[in-house]
Amino acid sequence: MSFLSSNSTFLKAPLEQFEVLDLLVASGWSPIIFTNVQFFLIFTILLVILYFYNYNQLQLWIPLQQHKTLYLLELVYNEVIVIVFRNVGYIIGQLYFPILFFIFLIITSLNLVGIIPYAFTITSHIVVTFCFSFLIFVGINIRSILDKQTTFFSLFLPSGAPLIIAPFLVIIEIISYVARVFSLAIRLFANIMAGHTLLKILIGFAFLIAGQGFQNNWTLLFVALIPFLIVYIITFLEVAIALLQGYVFTVLLCLYIKDLYVSH
Repeated sequence: MSFLSSNSTFLKAPLEQFEVLDLLVASGWSPIIFTNVQFFLIFTILLVILYFYNYNQLQLWIPLQQHKTLYLLELVYNEVIVIVFRNVGYIIGQLYFPILFFIFLIITSLNLVGIIPYAFTITSHIVVTFCFSFLIFVGINIRSILDKQTTFFSLFLPSGAPLIIAPFLVIIEIISYVARVFSLAIRLFANIMAGHTLLKILIGFAFLIAGQGFQNNWTLLFVALIPFLIVYIITFLEVAIALLQGYVFTVLLCLYIKDLYVSH
């Protein structure tokens, strides 16, 4: 078997890595559907649960200065506290910090797990990111309505606006407000999908050149080192983007929550 055929996995279309597959189909008929989306979602949630378990267990008997893992967990926790309190405020931030911290961990973990070779990137699907954004958006709005009651709807009419243009302002505000759900979903989906697609194209290109080098011209192997080096660098960039997208997602949610409690 040639080098090219044995590495055909790397030469598939760049978008095939985003295909949703039923993991139980290969073993025969199954009464349930269990896809790679469900598998990696459960896997990521278990990682987040393990994070909280380790944090609670380690801080009981190991000083912070003597344990690097505990220090890292503490660092992540403190950074999210700063993000929430700085953008939302101390009082409201205490109310929403637990859910915002959990969202940050889930989004960031899903992004990072997707970088692992042969893993599946859940956040590269617009349906998944839209469901996340929609459910979170609905949840914070329900909580805000319970807290502010009828004054919540003043959000859609800026104070001091002339009554003659009030209906138009309300429509514009509602449209821009609902668009936040799509903004959250599309921003996360587009950044993750674009980065993974670029990586797959470069990896396929590198293996194609290397395969030709093994078969015909050995000098092409040295040429293949260039795209391999680029892939190596972009992989670190993808890790940074994965962390940054979790940060941006959390910051935008903080700003949206602040708008709910601070009148125009």
